[in-house]
Amino acid sequence: MKKILKILTLIILFAVSAGLFMVANVSADTVDELKSKIAEKGGEIEELEKEIDKYTREIVEVQAESKTLSSSIKSLDLTRKKLLADIDVTNKEIESTNYSLQKIKTEIDITINKIKGGNDVIGNIMRNVDELETKSLVEVILENDELSDFWNDIENMERFRDVISENLRELEDLKIDLQVKKIEKEDEKRSLLGFEFQLQDQKQVVEINKENKSHLLEQTENKEANYQKMLADKKAAKEAFEKELADFESQLKMVIDQSRLPALGSGVLGWPLKDLSLNSCYDGSTDATNCVTQYFGNTAFARSGAYDGKGHNGVDFRAAVGEPLYASADGTILGTGNTDLQAGCYSYGQWVVITHDNGLATLYAHMSLIKVQKGQYVHKGDMIGYSGNTGYSTGPHLHYSVYASEGVSIVRMGDIKKVTNCSDVNIPVAPFNAYLNPIDYLSTTK
Repeated sequence: MKKILKILTLIILFAVSAGLFMVANVSADTVDELKSKIAEKGGEIEELEKEIDKYTREIVEVQAESKTLSSSIKSLDLTRKKLLADIDVTNKEIESTNYSLQKIKTEIDITINKIKGGNDVIGNIMRNVDELETKSLVEVILENDELSDFWNDIENMERFRDVISENLRELEDLKIDLQVKKIEKEDEKRSLLGFEFQLQDQKQVVEINKENKSHLLEQTENKEANYQKMLADKKAAKEAFEKELADFESQLKMVIDQSRLPALGSGVLGWPLKDLSLNSCYDGSTDATNCVTQYFGNTAFARSGAYDGKGHNGVDFRAAVGEPLYASADGTILGTGNTDLQAGCYSYGQWVVITHDNGLATLYAHMSLIKVQKGQYVHKGDMIGYSGNTGYSTGPHLHYSVYASEGVSIVRMGDIKKVTNCSDVNIPVAPFNAYLNPIDYLSTTK
């Protein structure tokens, strides 16, 4: 029996440790290969993001120039290049995610093989031990020449149990590792699906950009004089609309229950854009890609005669066409719309309003693509669409308003004003006291 126990000890130590280690090495090269490919894609994405940043800054520079037909065409061309680079990034993200899924699958296979191999080895050993333990105490004692050999055999048996217990703990750790990897796999699958949807959206935005350029050339017949007249007509129509809207909103009377509103500075609203700064784009205080181009209220621009003298009813953030936009808090989509559907209506363009669970509501305007619908419930950070240059806009940006949710409603302009270029479109309206300063509620950190 002593000899058998020594053999079993060697089997355990070799088969359970060295044997399982060999199983792990079978696919180690494959895992390392996939890790290398993932790192390679990460490097390519980093280079493309530098290219996107370059295009974005060039677009900003063009927007700062005088509004001419050539500068508008240049801005559209740069935007197209930026959007195509966005698509390249998403394609690389899809490739990288597929490599991650392959890596996780390989790691899962390795772990399953380890568990199976460990179970098989321990099972065989336990069966051999069980056979030995079926012998009577007298038989075991008689098999040993001396009584000391008998006690040595018992000691070896205890060692068996220790080795088996240790390897059972290792198998339990492998099981936990397997569960973690399966969760990682599901997360990666969701990421992959998200990237695939994003790719479709980005291609659609590229087509919109292409149509905008064709429409601009068609409208102006590629003549600067025609372009300048078109700008003047748009500005006049926009100012007429703003006056009608301001006249209507000034007549709305509502007592806002301040107790239902979050505290000022509470930071309950998340950022609607990535890489965002609440500082001005123009005072040198930030190098963020997206920053403030127009603050809320009676700004210098408002005092110059803009907004019909009523002040700016939101905050404008610089945002290139195609930037993902995110819900600032949990809430329900109150409505969506597109003022561009009626010719001569120069307002918010494509917009979304969300009423949040915290007593606030938010407006996202001048969007290029809307990805939510009325009545849909969204969570903070959910993607609701993409920034753009629709409606009356002197350049791509996000107009972001915050309301006391009890004061905002969606109306058809034709139902409140009979003489307007926007009679057939829906738009959010609110009494003046329902408009709140977004900076008072936006988080100061991401």
